[in-house]
Amino acid sequence: MKITVGPGVMVAAAFVGPGTVTTASVAGASSGVTLLWAVIISVLATIVLQELAIRSALSTNQDLALLIRQFGHDRGWGVPIALLILCSVGLGNAAYQSGNLAGAAMGLSGATPVRFSHAVLVTGIFAAGLIVVDRYRLLERVMLILVGLMTCLLTGLAVACLPELMTAHRQVVSNVHAFDATLVLALIGTTVVPYNLFLHATAVRHRWSGIALADALRQARMESAGAIVVGGVVTAAIMIVATVVIAGDTSRPALEALQVGIDQRFPDIGRWAMGAGLFAAGLTSAIAAPVAAGWAVCGVMGWNTSSGSKAFKGVALMVLAVGMLFAIFAARPVALIVLAQATNAVLLPLVALVLLVIVNSPLIPHDYRNGWTQNLIVTSVIGVVLLLAATKLLSVFG
Repeated sequence: MKITVGPGVMVAAAFVGPGTVTTASVAGASSGVTLLWAVIISVLATIVLQELAIRSALSTNQDLALLIRQFGHDRGWGVPIALLILCSVGLGNAAYQSGNLAGAAMGLSGATPVRFSHAVLVTGIFAAGLIVVDRYRLLERVMLILVGLMTCLLTGLAVACLPELMTAHRQVVSNVHAFDATLVLALIGTTVVPYNLFLHATAVRHRWSGIALADALRQARMESAGAIVVGGVVTAAIMIVATVVIAGDTSRPALEALQVGIDQRFPDIGRWAMGAGLFAAGLTSAIAAPVAAGWAVCGVMGWNTSSGSKAFKGVALMVLAVGMLFAIFAARPVALIVLAQATNAVLLPLVALVLLVIVNSPLIPHDYRNGWTQNLIVTSVIGVVLLLAATKLLSVFG
């Protein structure tokens, strides 16, 4: 069977960023591998929601943002819907972007003598170059290479840690006194990312243009599920490594503790491997976020959604620039990553709910709308995400 590589890799690259590394590290340090089941749930939820985006885009040959705009216009909800998309993808991605660039810079500066601020500039300039060049296939290949590098490095570290895993896990669990619901929801929230829905919908139209709909759907679904599972494996690998090298030490920030622990345990390769893995994770997300923002904002505003248009490049480069400024001048880079996760938790349920309504609407050809089983599954996923948002809000304002 031929293995097709495409937009699903971009989705996996986007969600396995600094936020996932941080959250999985905290989970491993505080709960060992007890919460691996939450990673499995997050992967399944991501597959379900991304399938909705794939099906809606391929069956209508329209971007998700355009479908949402048309849905809102037909019912007089155009302005609220537009504001929702602008907030969830435009402003939300600016928060994500600062965390992505900060995480990539922390990896680069941790593995090399490059200063943090210079590392942010290098990462931002590279991402901007790919956006300006406007070559989708090149973007897809760069993301594939970075995801492959990240996967090999982090899973390699996890395999090296396996002989000590159960001893370290028992040590961590012996210090756990209560079930941490917030951490479980954070693991789900860092994987199910709202801008990935827009990114995936547009990317599959580029990738499978001119291919029969049935074949395109089959290939897109298989490729998407496979890539997302790989992303889940990377998340689990980070949790395993953190369980072993941090072993219950929560006295300092998770990323710092993880980098120091790996460097001490693997003095010849640990610092470089972790730095390169974190850099790849941040860079892939730093490329995906502005691209998704450009497609989504242009679509909902009725502007030209072509990746070569001035509107697309303007939006994407603006998101990138805002992220660079915050990443360079922020006193606490890790706080930016936490902010990005909070933004996701608040905005994701709204976007997912709109998507669910659309795939049941006349905008989608009858044969490709949701059945009752699919609606039940998606509603369950959204229910979990709503719980995530409520928990995050309570933790902020409670």
